Amino acid sequence: MIMAAMTDPQFLDIAGRRIRHLVLGDHGDPVVLVHGFGGSLETWSGNQAALAAAGHVVAALDLPGHGESSLDVGSGSLDELATVVRAYLDTVGIGRVHLVGHSMGAALCLALTDHDPARVRSLALVGPAGIGQKINADFVRGLITARSRNELEPLLRLLYADPGHVPDEELRRIVEYKQRAGVVEALTSIASSRYAGTPSGRQLRDVAGAVPTLIIWGVADGHMVQAEAADEVNRLIGDFLRC
Repeated sequence: MIMAAMTDPQFLDIAGRRIRHLVLGDHGDPVVLVHGFGGSLETWSGNQAALAAAGHVVAALDLPGHGESSLDVGSGSLDELATVVRAYLDTVGIGRVHLVGHSMGAALCLALTDHDPARVRSLALVGPAGIGQKINADFVRGLITARSRNELEPLLRLLYADPGHVPDEELRRIVEYKQRAGVVEALTSIASSRYAGTPSGRQLRDVAGAVPTLIIWGVADGHMVQAEAADEVNRLIGDFLRC
């Protein structure tokens, strides 16, 4: 199978799991967007179309345990999630790829690069976990246990430099997601994984730079910088991909 542009997300069987994905663009080098903990392919709603319009075939997927994909996360380790992404690349016919990852998704992209650097053309890491500031454990625990809008909204506000920026659609989506049976167990398994190292024993920060790497941080520590400053992030990643 070769990636083809879609109008709506579709599902694939990847390594025995049902994985939801969306592909935009019909020409150019392949780019795969990998969301963070508790996210979904909609994490990139302000970025995917713009990167496709800049001349790339851009795929985004719901990782296991997230969005509408299978809640089977196995051990929940970065390596296991990276294995699913590698299997996704195989299934859709991608050889070498530009990876764009956010938060935990950036750590996953680093783990994949450590395992198979020849397959990764470049890394664009947005607010990456595992190579900079410590993970907010209170946010992670809260996201695992919260279910209602009243519980989830203050948690999501922590991710934005401007707390009033939280889109209502994002809040609605995560409330629906947290109602799925098995989500708490899936997120708990993933949260127990350490993001500091790779299976080879290297630190994630040491993998950055093994291939051309762009790292983007929010100046005001807005963790959802790709949403709050979408135009600037799209310009930075677009310029990087053209290098």
